[in-house]
Order: sequence, then structure tokens, then C-alpha cells
Amino acid sequence: MYSGPRLVELLEKQHQARSQAGLFKKDTFTIQWRAKVGSFPHPDIETLVSAGEPCGSWINNSSWINNSRPEEKRNVAQNNKQLPELPLHGYLPGSAIRGLVRAWAKKHNIQSRMHQLLGYQTDETIRAGKIEFLDAWPQQATKLTLDIVNPQQSFQVYHEGQSTPLSFYTLGDGKDPVPLTVAIRGIPGRATEEEVEEVWGWVQQALSLSGVGSRTASGYGALKPASPIQTTPEPGHSIETLQFSLYSQGCAGPRMREMELRPSHWRGWLRSWVLRFLLGVMSKEDAEKTVGELLGTIEPEARQGCVRLKMIPGQTWGSRSRNNPHFYAWEGTLQLSAPTEILKQIVLPIVRFAASVGGVGRGWRRPLHVFRMKKDREATRGTHLIITQRVRNQNTGNPENQDYGLSLNRPKSWSQVYDKWLAAVQTQWQGRVSVGANNQLAAEVFSPTTCAIYAVPGPDRTPIDRGEMRWKNLRPEDTRGHGTSLIYKEQPPRNYKRNRDLGGNAAGGGNSHCSWVSIRRVDVRHPEEETDCQEIVCLFMGGVNPESNHVRSRFLADLKNMIGGVHLFGKGGGMSDE
Repeated sequence: MYSGPRLVELLEKQHQARSQAGLFKKDTFTIQWRAKVGSFPHPDIETLVSAGEPCGSWINNSSWINNSRPEEKRNVAQNNKQLPELPLHGYLPGSAIRGLVRAWAKKHNIQSRMHQLLGYQTDETIRAGKIEFLDAWPQQATKLTLDIVNPQQSFQVYHEGQSTPLSFYTLGDGKDPVPLTVAIRGIPGRATEEEVEEVWGWVQQALSLSGVGSRTASGYGALKPASPIQTTPEPGHSIETLQFSLYSQGCAGPRMREMELRPSHWRGWLRSWVLRFLLGVMSKEDAEKTVGELLGTIEPEARQGCVRLKMIPGQTWGSRSRNNPHFYAWEGTLQLSAPTEILKQIVLPIVRFAASVGGVGRGWRRPLHVFRMKKDREATRGTHLIITQRVRNQNTGNPENQDYGLSLNRPKSWSQVYDKWLAAVQTQWQGRVSVGANNQLAAEVFSPTTCAIYAVPGPDRTPIDRGEMRWKNLRPEDTRGHGTSLIYKEQPPRNYKRNRDLGGNAAGGGNSHCSWVSIRRVDVRHPEEETDCQEIVCLFMGGVNPESNHVRSRFLADLKNMIGGVHLFGKGGGMSDE
């Protein structure tokens, strides 16, 4: 383990002794969360690859032993019990760093210069480069730890049944940052100090923008340099940085009792919302194809998307509340990058809607509230997500955080933002747009004709003290607004809770099904009902005709008739549209 870092130290001293210090460059880059090191979690029978290698397919090839058929899913619980970490120390190969730098140079149209400095190979010619890339080892020995991904698209959008988590291994445990020593050196007699400095600038840009390992577009492998640098996006691309605060019942990884917010939570959140929107304006086949072009696919064949996501943890990370039932808090930065028009006109409007009507991670369809279990035991349910954007105050000129959600004071703005988004989609994918094609699809289709959004009063007081990280009031009824209370209200035969056609039953094992209703609490005082908060209720009709006697139609009518309710978007409720 220590031979790698020791080699870097000795080479640096050698260059200094020979008055060639300018030919040697090094710095510390820190893996902020995890870097994915490969797809196969069985080192006894398979080859484990380094953090610089791409991942394979989601198939457990270990079951090919004795000519048996491969398993479709990996058993996370078994891996967690037998191999929660591997007896191997991870590192980043110099060849991987070199590959990342070459890819960055190609995207920035300096390929000819890159060939001069890093070399190239054709069928007829091999030209050696002038720069050597050293392996980057953690400053402290770091073993590879178990991680999971949980595909949710079918369950979350199509209500087709709960998925099974899949396991793999990462460099980093999701808790402690992993500092790596990255170094390059110019070959004496061939490279100049200026050329080494030039390539070192490429290294800083490539590692800071791209990250290392696989699944980097989902936020894995994000690196932070010790020396701050100004990164340059790819030509034609833009980067949007948003701040987030998430208060949640808890998000877990392979160990269910260890709360962990993951980049894959954000990636799944974004992917599912993009699909919901596209299903409203395209056929199912075209919508899924377009999602693949934007966010990538693994099966039936691997395809790289053009939208990248990065989660940067803040100082508050996984903090637990001071009183029971416990909730948890994460604060950090969410960074999205994509071609400028795609990002500004298509992705970010979807993010605004998603941030306005729900949370992220486990329990995202409910506001953070106290839930009474059997035997009078109370538990935490739901999330409270706040996304803000750093903007400059027009009056003072000072930067400040501004809520990224849509306004409750201007209901018309919801339709305006959607209509502008639709126009951009029609321009970008003119041949695919077919508005209304999926109105009868049994899925969470987001459009003015397939969902309804209302703002309703309550709860009377904000149930949590975010500064003190505690519940203000532990009575379950005091933590619910009128939307959540409507879901929980028992009114046979119109019960909505645990009704698979509306209320969901996430803890139902093999019979699990998610709710067709998303509810988010906002700490905005209701102008008439004298409540400090309101709830935004988003109902997906899922192919149900609002004029029918279906349970979702009845829920829609209840929303419309609720005192203090304000229609924000979509179907107007009752027997006719607004």
C-alpha cells in the first residue's frame, strides 16, 4: 500500500536534487463521497478492477459456475453479511488519469496539442508522449466498501412493483473523504517546464469536472482539488449550481440502520421526473428513448447521456434530531451540467416542478411528519426538501439564496413555466412530440391533463425547528396539513391510506405499491386560514378519467372542495376542468 505514495515522494526528491523541480507536479484531490470501482462484488472468482475502470452489466456472473444460469439480481444482504468490505486497498491508476485528460482535451478541441504532449498511436505510427502519469494512492490505506443502487423507474413511475437493490463496491465509504495524491512528471530531456505546467492544468480541469471511475454522471467519483481552480465547462455546455437542505425520515444504503444520502437518490429523482414530463408529450417508447439520450442507459445497451449530476456534501451531513422520533438533515450543493439549451430550457424547469411538489429519497411523497405506528409507537415519515439558488439582490447587489420552487402567490406562473418548457421540447424533438398520447396510460404522467396540483392549508405551525434540529410538537395531528390529513382520514368506503389505487403501501413487502399522490409542506403562511404552513398536493390520475367514480377522481373532488384550497396546475377537479 505504501509503495505508491512513497514512490511519488522519492521521484519528487529526485527531480529537486537534479534541479528539475519544474518537471514534477503534484497535488491532493479528495474523493468527496465514493468512487465506483467496478460491477462485480465477488473477488474470489472474478477480477476486481480499479477505480478508473468502467462498470460492466448488472448481471451476477458468479452464478455461471457449473453452467448455471446467471442470477438476475444481486443479494445485497448476503454481500453485506459476508463482504461488507474487501481485503483490498483501492487506488486510481495513472493510466486512468491519462485517459481522463485525453478525453477532456478532445472535448475542448485541443487534440493536436494533446497528441504532441501525450503521444498517440495509429495503424502506421506510434509516438511516445513527454509526460508520465503516476498512480494516485490514498494518503491512508482505504479498503473497498459495499454500496448499492436501487433501480426505481418501473416502481416509481409505472407502479409495476418494487425493485431489488443491486450491489457493487466503491473506494470510499460515503462518510469520510478520501484524499489522493495525484502527480505527473515530464521526461527529462524531452519535456519543458512550460509543457508540464500546461498538462497539469489539463489534469486539474479533467479531474475536477469529470470525476473518476464509473457512474460519474450520477455523482460518483467527484473530486475536489486542494488548490481552488476555475473550471471551464465543455464547449456549448453550462453548469447550474443549486443549494439544498433535506430533512428526512432517513435514507439508507446497504446497512439499513445507517442513514446515508446518495448521489443515486438525486439521479433517480431527476430521471423519474424527466420521464414523467416526457410521457406527457411523447409516446412511451419515444419518452424512454429521450430519457436515455439525456441521462444514459445501461440496458439493453450502454449509452452515455449528456446530463451530468454532482452532489457535494456540506458541513451538515446526516445530523440526527435531538428528540424522538428521529429525523435527519443533509445540506450541500447539487451541480447539474448539460448542453446549454438542454439544461436551461428543459432540465431546470423540470427541477423547479420537482422541487415544488415533493422531496427526494425515502418517503419523498410525503411531508416530514410524525406517524403513529401500532402499539402506540411513533415514527418519522416523509421529507422536507428546500432547494435554493444563489442570486444577486437587485436592490442591494448582495448575493442571497432564493427559493427555487414555483410561487404560491402566482398560480398562473405554474402553467407559464410548463408552456415554455413544452415549446422548448417541441423545438428540440419536433418529430417525437405527440401531446396527449399517454393520457390513458397507467403511469405518473405529468401534464395539464393527467395530473392536478393544489395548495391547501396547514399545519397550523411549522412542526420542526430546523435550527435546533428537533420536533416542536410531537402530536401526529399537529404535524399534518389538510392534504396529509385527507390521505389519513378514515371514511369508509372512501379510505385513501393504504389504498393501492391512491394512498400507497410502501412497506407491503412483495405487495408494495407507491402512492399516486405527492405532498410537500412549504413554510408559507396561508393568506386566509391563518396557518403558518401550506401543503402542495400533486395527484397523478394514472389513466383515470376525472369524471369517473374512481378513487382518484373522488380524491380530486375532495381537493377541489377543500376550504382554503387553491388550484395551481392541471385538472381542476370535480366533473369538469377549470
